[in-house]
Amino acid sequence: MLEAGKFYSLEEVAELLGVTYQLIYKLVRTGELAALRVGKMYRVTGEDLQIYLANSRVNGKAQGGLPQPIICSVCGRSYVSQLSISGECEVCGLPICRSCVELKKARRCEVHELEAEKGKA
Repeated sequence: MLEAGKFYSLEEVAELLGVTYQLIYKLVRTGELAALRVGKMYRVTGEDLQIYLANSRVNGKAQGGLPQPIICSVCGRSYVSQLSISGECEVCGLPICRSCVELKKARRCEVHELEAEKGKA
């Protein structure tokens, strides 16, 4: 599946993992997924992707035994406690933090909110 010496675009990584480009971009920006920046574009090596996958959840815990952070799908902040999450996207179910729900009145993740705004225009 993954070639060790190959460089993958964020779109390719998202497609390989079956997730959105925005999620992969956030993982790179927060440092959870290592990437190289070439000009204005990011590239992920096969080795870095394998390392990320190896460190991902196993039975709800990272291999090191620490809980994985929960990332708000609206603001991108990382939380350790489930208590900081008080909602989820009404479309896809991604977590939304308490401050985004209470202060911004967010009901959809960033991606679905943009799609809803485009639909209104």
